[in-house]
Amino acid sequence: MAVLYVKEQGAILQKRGERLLVSKNGKSLLEMPLYQIESIMVIGNVQLTSQAVQALLQNGIDVVYMTFSGKYLGRTAAESSKNIFLRLAQYEIYQNMEKRLAFAKQIVFSKIENQRQLIKNWRWDPGDQEWKTEIKQIEELQKKVFTAERTGKLMGLEGMASNLYFRSFRRMFKCEFRFDGRNRRPPRDPINVMISLGYTFLTQEVSKALEGQSFEMYMGFLHGIRYGRKSLPLDMVEEFRQPVVDRMVIRMFNKQMIQKYDFTFEEDSVILNEDGFRKFCREFERWMTDKNCSGEEESYRQLIQRQAEKLKQAVQEREVYQPYQLNGKVSISSVTTSP
Repeated sequence: MAVLYVKEQGAILQKRGERLLVSKNGKSLLEMPLYQIESIMVIGNVQLTSQAVQALLQNGIDVVYMTFSGKYLGRTAAESSKNIFLRLAQYEIYQNMEKRLAFAKQIVFSKIENQRQLIKNWRWDPGDQEWKTEIKQIEELQKKVFTAERTGKLMGLEGMASNLYFRSFRRMFKCEFRFDGRNRRPPRDPINVMISLGYTFLTQEVSKALEGQSFEMYMGFLHGIRYGRKSLPLDMVEEFRQPVVDRMVIRMFNKQMIQKYDFTFEEDSVILNEDGFRKFCREFERWMTDKNCSGEEESYRQLIQRQAEKLKQAVQEREVYQPYQLNGKVSISSVTTSP
């Protein structure tokens, strides 16, 4: 099954029998059987007829809505099973500070481990020895994770580790663009554009997997509760940022799969143009479905689904959740060579 990305401004999605038709100005752009569609990403000025929406809901096909620049707006999804017992168990863990902290510690530890593995497995130039100092400092922070007494302390450790990680990460790019660290809302350079868009897409992948298991999406173990924010997907996204998005972004820039002419540069921001967005979607979909990208027996989309199932089991059985970690066999340099 495929994920359908629609960014053609002014396009209309219509139902035609048991198929979905994408058209513009009366001209057919794409026609696809409903059973072949897993979900749809609608970006910008794209319309769906009421008949199409009903057909998508009846077939269990989620629709994610985003602005033209890639900001997430919302989603429509078919009614999923309401596992009240899972949610009660989730509430119980959240209200027990010791149990909630145990889940949060695993999330932070695994994220830092993935950062450490990505740095360690990079093919560094002989003259660059800074990464060794940075990785030692990251390891020292990682040792403090399981002694943290509150989630605020954990978030502080995660923040310091991420700052060190991005010092190494920025030196991995061998392309025409500079990366001086994370910036967003809006991102102000091409690399940050790609990272932010990748994290947004990843969050939707995780959200779909968790909603399929009937979790309470607004209650996270690390990110807690904030009005209007789905915190649980943010928890699980942490374990997949480096394996999925960061590795993919390095590959796209260093292999010159994405270049300057794929972006539109404005006064205060940078956005992907139509060609650049198509390239991003094509590579993201390959990254999610190709086992060679994960270096595992399953694709990342399958691994995310598997982790959602593991989280469900851990919550129901009151066990500590084990997040996904990059294994030492995954070669970072094998997918990120200089031009």
